[in-house]
Amino acid sequence: MTDDDWQRLYEDFDTQRLLDAVGELDALRSIFSDDGLRPPEIRNRLLRLHALAMAVVNEGSHRQAPELFDLAMELEDEAFTMLEAITELHEALSALVELRPESLDEGGHDDEG
Repeated sequence: MTDDDWQRLYEDFDTQRLLDAVGELDALRSIFSDDGLRPPEIRNRLLRLHALAMAVVNEGSHRQAPELFDLAMELEDEAFTMLEAITELHEALSALVELRPESLDEGGHDDEG
């Protein structure tokens, strides 16, 4: 990483965004966790990414830049995979919800079936 690369990173990236991402993930923990709301591994990896970003962006530790960007790329891939899965889930649920009979809104529950 060159000094110019680091300067651009230092000027254009706020590491708080990574902590905000952890907060967003925490909001979804009840959905992703099977084990008594134990944090998913991605949370730990995001915190590791934040620590690396703090070292590289705020402290100028150029030697940790490769690990920072490798981990960021891995997490970006995983986030995209999750996005695709959630989009598919949403589309499936929307398709079902669109088929909800109007009669259910009228209080009529036809138990025959």
